[in-house]
Amino acid sequence: MKKFHIQARQHWEAFLHEGKEYCLKHLSCHEVIFEGRKDTYKFIVSYGLHCFAKDDQEHSIDVHYSDDFETRQINLERYHLSKYIRAIVEELDQHKLLFETTKEKYFTFEHVNDLTGELERCKICLCVFKENRLLRIHITSAFFVREEVNLPSSGLSIFKIALDAKKKPKRHEIPKEATRG
Repeated sequence: MKKFHIQARQHWEAFLHEGKEYCLKHLSCHEVIFEGRKDTYKFIVSYGLHCFAKDDQEHSIDVHYSDDFETRQINLERYHLSKYIRAIVEELDQHKLLFETTKEKYFTFEHVNDLTGELERCKICLCVFKENRLLRIHITSAFFVREEVNLPSSGLSIFKIALDAKKKPKRHEIPKEATRG
């Protein structure tokens, strides 16, 4: 597996639950390329603990996982959703608008919950930044949204966000979420 020069966990080890091994290789760092009309953007994509772990939820199990910063319970609902995140992120350049608040960037979409079989709204939270001259997307969290989501009136394309990240000064701060583990 390729090793990237970034400050983030690049590979997640499998975990065991009730004698079954649950693989997390799908959350290993990888590259994604978005080709725009004027420029091509190559990102390194990494994933955080909250993509598959959440304490004290309906589908949380008594298996704990650490990213060397915090320890959380594995959440099987989030784990099953995490298997689809990579493919969804690889299509960020097609029709997905990212929304931005003062604290996060995120996007929402509809997806079938593997545990219930129901179509539900999902939310993926991410950081986009430049680190060591590499553009980065760090997925901080992914989950099914159970409350009403009021989306802002306008969103941003991955190309606008990439252009803004590319222009950031050399010493711009790396989000602390992306340096864990």
